[in-house]
Amino acid sequence: MASPSSSAAASKAASARMRHLSSTSSSSDITNDNNDISTAKPLFPPKRVLLLRHGQAIHNPRAEAARENGCSFEKFLSLMEEDDSFDAALTELGENQARDAGRQGHVRHALRNVEMIVSSPMSRALNTADLVHPVSTKASMPRRVAIEDWREINGKLLNAQRLPRSALEQKFPNWNFGEIPALDESWTEELESRDACSERGYRGLLWMMQQREQNILLACHGGILNYTMNTHSKVVLVDGRKVHSEKQRCITKRFGNCEMREFIMTVWDFDDYPTEETTELLDVQKNGEIMQPVITLEEVTMEMEESYTLSDDEEKVEMT
Repeated sequence: MASPSSSAAASKAASARMRHLSSTSSSSDITNDNNDISTAKPLFPPKRVLLLRHGQAIHNPRAEAARENGCSFEKFLSLMEEDDSFDAALTELGENQARDAGRQGHVRHALRNVEMIVSSPMSRALNTADLVHPVSTKASMPRRVAIEDWREINGKLLNAQRLPRSALEQKFPNWNFGEIPALDESWTEELESRDACSERGYRGLLWMMQQREQNILLACHGGILNYTMNTHSKVVLVDGRKVHSEKQRCITKRFGNCEMREFIMTVWDFDDYPTEETTELLDVQKNGEIMQPVITLEEVTMEMEESYTLSDDEEKVEMT
């Protein structure tokens, strides 16, 4: 856990960074209704978060190809239904995508300080996380926690159903499943709404902000990432990447299979929220309503220092 002095320094740096970004961005990029984020203060020290979508799964190939060619959402959903599979597993290509991603220099460099890995409880996300960041014998390996809020858009499809907790514990013994219900009781025959899905993602971000770790890897799904980052009124995307060109990917573009992006995540105080570390943000009441602080996700450039070399443990994983 960061010391009080380092936490204060990080919060001060976040405020300075946001003032700079707000001065160089359009007013619509960094606003909360009529409030200017550059004048707010962080509720918690910012966290460095790596967001990772799972590798290709059984229901993905045809649907994703059609989506890339501009098909309607109805066609996209229809193709997934035709190729549907309970708790859809990774394809062979999906497993290779995850292994290959974990071998890329900029990804290895980004993963070097990860203290916690968070995942959806769906097998394809858990498996992707384990292949990108394999379990090793190092004492400093990050803890691995599955969170129900990060499952994919729920309902209707078999691939949106998950295994019972006991089965997940047997299949993925290195993970902590204490945060999820014993049975999958939330799945229904109706597709979850965009607003309900994005609200789950927002809750998942708040949960991550309240954990002691400062460097987190999250493995989950394209749908919930898209809804959370691009449609929730309290989540603000900011482009803090160093390189800007016409060819650079738009920060709002949907994640591809096994794509990783790096962000600085900060929760901002506009309304004098309590700031004690034990505050349960979702339960804080003001004027009879649950308060929802603004979260900024500032995408930053994933880099690999020229001097970066693989550690002995990383070389052993590379050869396996």
